[in-house]
Amino acid sequence: MNEVPWSLHLLSEVLAAFTVDDPQALRSVIHRVAEAVDAEVVAIVSPQQVKLCIGLSSRQQAPLPSLVTRQPTTLPLGEQSLHAHWAPLGEKDQLLVARLGEPFDLEERSLLRAMGRSIELSSEVLRAVKAEREAKEQALLQATHDAMTGLPGRALVLERLEELLQGRGREPDATPTVLFVDIDRFKQINDAHGHASGDQFLCAVAEALRGVVRGTDLVGRLSGDEFVVVTCTRRQEEAEILARRIIERVSRPLLLAGKLVSHSPSIGIAFEEVQTLPREGSQAATPFEAAAGAATGPGSDPVAQSAEALIENADMAMYRAKDLGRGRFACYDSGMRLQAQRRAATEMELRRAVRHGELLPFFQPIVRMPERRIVGFEALVRWQHPGHGLLPPSEFVPVAEDSGLIVEIDLHILHAASRILADWKRRFPGLSLRLSVNVSGRTFVDPALTAHVTEALEASGLSADELYLEITETMLVEDIDSTTEVVERLKQLGIQLAIDDFGTGYSSLLYLKRFPIGILKIDRSFIDGLGIDREDEVIVKAVIGVARALGIALVAEGVETDRQLQILEDLGCDFVQGYGLGRPMDASAAEQLLQQAALALERG
Repeated sequence: MNEVPWSLHLLSEVLAAFTVDDPQALRSVIHRVAEAVDAEVVAIVSPQQVKLCIGLSSRQQAPLPSLVTRQPTTLPLGEQSLHAHWAPLGEKDQLLVARLGEPFDLEERSLLRAMGRSIELSSEVLRAVKAEREAKEQALLQATHDAMTGLPGRALVLERLEELLQGRGREPDATPTVLFVDIDRFKQINDAHGHASGDQFLCAVAEALRGVVRGTDLVGRLSGDEFVVVTCTRRQEEAEILARRIIERVSRPLLLAGKLVSHSPSIGIAFEEVQTLPREGSQAATPFEAAAGAATGPGSDPVAQSAEALIENADMAMYRAKDLGRGRFACYDSGMRLQAQRRAATEMELRRAVRHGELLPFFQPIVRMPERRIVGFEALVRWQHPGHGLLPPSEFVPVAEDSGLIVEIDLHILHAASRILADWKRRFPGLSLRLSVNVSGRTFVDPALTAHVTEALEASGLSADELYLEITETMLVEDIDSTTEVVERLKQLGIQLAIDDFGTGYSSLLYLKRFPIGILKIDRSFIDGLGIDREDEVIVKAVIGVARALGIALVAEGVETDRQLQILEDLGCDFVQGYGLGRPMDASAAEQLLQQAALALERG
């Protein structure tokens, strides 16, 4: 029993019980210790607690920490006493081994001390190995996952998608599908509430996406506010149902820094495209036909689509969704690639146009009723393209908004139009002129807006009551807390707002009373029906009454016919604007119009 080779064999068995992959490794070790010396009790004890024990109940273990300092050689156990031996484990812990029968002899005590030292060294090695493994796992996690949201990053998304495209991990009749999720107005939210709140917002979006998808789906974050869902579907309707669920869940208002923020996602959907290199008589299958094993003709050779291409298709579909009005989804079709190429080319040319001063202010007259006298202009942007001539906003503003160039464009028009109107006021002092400048939602919440407005007033010499910033009513109430902060700063400058498209969004008399609104512009959709639709006339009359009661000027937009003008005059409308009175024109044409107005004023 006490032969040295036998003792070394027991020691090697104890060491062999340690394994990094077994969380119960230490318990296995002390069982080996108990077997080696025929012990009934083995425990690892510190002065504060029993860390591990076999052979004693919880009640029987309770006094052990108090014995660590004295280290008695006998251990009472009911009516019996156990022979005990204590072997050090590091600075504070002790290995307690106890048994009935004979006391531990010298060689057994030596063996237990050796075992204790071996357990201590092995535990240190084990901790070091586990720490190294955890560090490697953490490094791998950081390399493959987004640190902020914890979602898989681009590399892991592509890896999973490639597996699905190769047929691994999916049902034979299921089609790999990507939903590309982009948050509308995220930069605006980030600028208005700060980057810390922006990060909180993105984490909330990530959590919302996790809560919507199935367990087999993968949610990843590509960059910024761009997320993807990788899934498999059997029908297009399945992907559309998922997109609707995502829009509903992600669109719920969030509380950021004590402020309620409204937002929405735009989603692009793309399905695996099953391309074939056909031989004579073959035809390409639709994705769902191919997933179901539909024949594509004799001798067709399938060509796999790459994961990058599928994500790119979903990205293009997402831009189509934004064009549809945001908070929507769209499915990819091949025509979108050409559209994306055109969009990219437009953005590149637009950046050049901003640098070269090709974005110009155009002016549409605003006319007072009933005398039909010009009292101001709405400043609009036009692009004087060197190759394509004069381009309307519909040709480039959506691209400007998506690229962020819209802020620079809006501010350029603000400064340029203010200078021009100030010059007109000096040249035509008899005319009382005011300027209304359109600004996008992104520009309106830009922290530098107030400074730019102040600079435009000071540089041009306009007074604050001669300049209006024109926004839509949806922009006004979409993020009410951020809007209130901006409006308060503008109010301190004496700047009033003109609310465009009034009646088409979230109309509220409370907002009209709360904010410094100087002008309501009733949407042209109501003006079009004057003289045709009785309901439109009732609506226009009601809005005129509300504006008059609140002391707010009303401008009817989109006036094109004499009949509309007459009805508006009969209803008591203050001001009108539209093609029937003057199209948007460049500064030179507007100046000629003012010269005529000034002459008419002189003649009385």
